[in-house]
Amino acid sequence: MTPPHLTRHAPTPADDLARRALEHPSATAVAWDGGSWNYRELDAHATALAARLHTLGAARGEAATLCATPGPEALAALFALWRAGAIAVPLHERLAPPEVAYARQTVRPTLHLDNSTLHAVAGTDPLTASWPEPRPSPAPSPPDARPPPTTYAAFPDLAAFILTSGSSGAPKAVGFTRDAFAASAAAVTRRLDLGPDDRWGLCLSPGHIGGLSLVVRAVMTGSSVRTWPRFDPGALARAVLGGEVTHLALVPVMLRRLLARLGGRPVPPTLRCVLVGGAAARPALLDEAFGAGLPLATTWGMTETASQIATAPPDLARRHPGTAGRPLHGVEVRRDPSGTFSVRSPALAQVVVRSPGMPPEPLATDADGCFATRDFGRMDADGLLWIEGRAGAIIVSGGLNVSPREVERAIETLPDVREAVVFGLPDGEWGEMVAAVVEGDRDAVTAGDIDRHCRERLVRGRCPSRILVVERLPRTWTGKVIRAKVSEEYGPGLAATRAPPNRNETTGETR
Repeated sequence: MTPPHLTRHAPTPADDLARRALEHPSATAVAWDGGSWNYRELDAHATALAARLHTLGAARGEAATLCATPGPEALAALFALWRAGAIAVPLHERLAPPEVAYARQTVRPTLHLDNSTLHAVAGTDPLTASWPEPRPSPAPSPPDARPPPTTYAAFPDLAAFILTSGSSGAPKAVGFTRDAFAASAAAVTRRLDLGPDDRWGLCLSPGHIGGLSLVVRAVMTGSSVRTWPRFDPGALARAVLGGEVTHLALVPVMLRRLLARLGGRPVPPTLRCVLVGGAAARPALLDEAFGAGLPLATTWGMTETASQIATAPPDLARRHPGTAGRPLHGVEVRRDPSGTFSVRSPALAQVVVRSPGMPPEPLATDADGCFATRDFGRMDADGLLWIEGRAGAIIVSGGLNVSPREVERAIETLPDVREAVVFGLPDGEWGEMVAAVVEGDRDAVTAGDIDRHCRERLVRGRCPSRILVVERLPRTWTGKVIRAKVSEEYGPGLAATRAPPNRNETTGETR
């Protein structure tokens, strides 16, 4: 029985784990190379660690960060934080120390857990205590020595914070209730026909909304999670071919690496669904995956919506390549006159902390409870959503509106191009000029090749007038391109390049 000091008034995913352990104790909960725990064992590990966390300062309603290698111990620690009453803040295990510090400065945790130590902290100053052998937390410093942890008393139902990817700006912390996760899990379960026999491969970190929602959803549906210490496309290919996993959730760069390791070998029918999201997948990649027999389910979602907003199951995704599918059950998607989507959903986040030093605030919604996504696109006559880009990214060149995503899609149909980022640069004559930074094989594709390719597919005013080919675009740990960094790093050099005779000519330079 859970000790009184470990109870929490608001429900958390730890309650779902306890219920699953009671009803189906012998069902596999988590598996890894060489071992597995059933639900009874996972719950027992979480309960034992929760008691130890409490002695080290885990406090109800205060945040605790967790930055650990994915595996059974990390999952047990995640549920232990919930069992202890803390607001869990899982972080991507590959974050650099300054990135971890930024996250902790944002949510101001009481505790920080990593692979080898448990730190009892006030604010963001680590005071190291050994883990797993607990000892009392050091006496707190005087109030003026360091700031106290943030309490979230105004949001008593909070269960977790996730930091956004930071692909378009500095990360912010987005907070969810257990009920938001449950609503998301129920809607995804209904759309993809999920059940307790599913075996999910955990390729996304629990520090990513796709990874965290997968773990919570697995517990809520009674399915199992297969973990690896890091994303290993070879190990994943072996698991797929060996029938170890029935479902995957990947971002496009992971899908590309998995396809390379599969090497054309037939995919067994045990693999029933491969969710692809987190970033736009180029059409050629989808075609290759369908051709290889992968049951792709294309999806659209974001951190603030607890992952998926709309999803196309494999049959629909194959018939309509590139669609995000229809909104999930219980999710309403609206499109304003500019084409930008807003979302009303029971899975919406409750709280946002925008940056270090900022107070927590409710997620901004309109009077109807709709959250503005800043993604734009269209909804066709069959109710299918097609995501075409981000609001505010439209380039206005000589009075012509240019969608960066449209230009990127055209560039990405060129062989030896892996991904493209298109953005606007200030121009005294045209207002803005279209620039493209392209990741590809520089021995096989040049700026001139890209220019000719675009001219055959786009009206002249939409063709990039500045093109740079690079070996690798800057990316987050999940493989998503950091668009803000692309324009910041390469924009000044492209803008300073001598203007060509025609605004649609390229610089002819590669890098």
